Amino acid sequence: METASLDLNLLRTFLAVYRSGSFTGAARLLGLSQPTVTTQMRALERQTGRELFERLPRGVAPTSVADELAARIAAPLDELAAVAGPTPSAGARAEPVHLAGPAELLCTTVLPALAPLVAEGVRLRVATGLTDPLLDELRAGRHDLVIATTRPRGRTLHAVPLTDEEFVLVAAPVWAERLGVRQRARDTADGHPAEPGGAEPPGMQARETGRPASQGPAGTDPPGTRDPEPGRLAAQAAESLAAQAAESLAAQAAESLAAQAPEAESPARQAPGVAQGFFDPAVLHGVPLVTYAEDLPIARRYWRHVFGRRLSRTAAVTVPDLRGVLAAVVAGAGFSVLPRYLCQEPLESGALVALLEPEDPPINTGFLVQRPGASDNPDVARVRALLLRAARGW
Repeated sequence: METASLDLNLLRTFLAVYRSGSFTGAARLLGLSQPTVTTQMRALERQTGRELFERLPRGVAPTSVADELAARIAAPLDELAAVAGPTPSAGARAEPVHLAGPAELLCTTVLPALAPLVAEGVRLRVATGLTDPLLDELRAGRHDLVIATTRPRGRTLHAVPLTDEEFVLVAAPVWAERLGVRQRARDTADGHPAEPGGAEPPGMQARETGRPASQGPAGTDPPGTRDPEPGRLAAQAAESLAAQAAESLAAQAAESLAAQAPEAESPARQAPGVAQGFFDPAVLHGVPLVTYAEDLPIARRYWRHVFGRRLSRTAAVTVPDLRGVLAAVVAGAGFSVLPRYLCQEPLESGALVALLEPEDPPINTGFLVQRPGASDNPDVARVRALLLRAARGW
């Protein structure tokens, strides 16, 4: 496409529409009216003889011709804007960086990571909300960076993966005990059912002493019994030796199988109180469900991914903030599905119990999103670089 004869103002308006994804957003960025932007884009399409944007119910989508044009003019126009723009006075502070994303991730992870930049003088203006509205506001120029829970559609925004969040099925210890989660963990570790209150399983005392459990301590006989005959003593001794030998062989076999089983976890890797094996979600039928929305998006996804079935439940408590969901579950209100980054500390302290640790837990990727092209504010690049670097350890 020949661009030498194209009007510079039209190209500037075109780039604003391309980056914002709408005529309305471009008008806000340029300080123009929407009819003016529409008129300029029609003029540019007449000059090029090609359609540049596909009109959508919400905004516009660039055509392949628009992609090619934007790739050719973006860098030169950005450089020209930097040269023609006002020169900042010495010591002048940069504009605040407008960052938006999920409230829970921003407050618990992102803002602590950005604290060093704030201490160096970077100013932040933080907004929270759902991904789709925030992306629309990013296109319109209201934000510099958005952390999105889904990759944005179309080519009007640039997104890079930032972090993966793993979802965990959790409840307070009181519910875990009622559901038998800790009981199952002990059964797996010990190889036999544990009795309430730590009592030995039936027959354990007899195996330790070599005497029936109904008899008294070794060296004593119940009242009214007579010394057994020599032949009977020999038979009992033989039976005792045979039982001890069988028990020793069983223990050796169990140790051998444990050493050979590739999936067996060492005590250091196996989380105490967590159901490592089969878990029937039907046991949660009588447990209240706590979630952040009526349509149960996180819990429904967990059920499909882990259990391969549809979740049919009504929430007992809905809180439009996962931190509130976490507080309710820790207090014993019921169970929920939460991102691990949010509940890692109460899991480690024992205030929460993971009811299940599947081999393939549900994972959701968060993206760091911005408009294409360089920002006039150098602090935007600093915030972006630090977030990408810090997220490697999240």
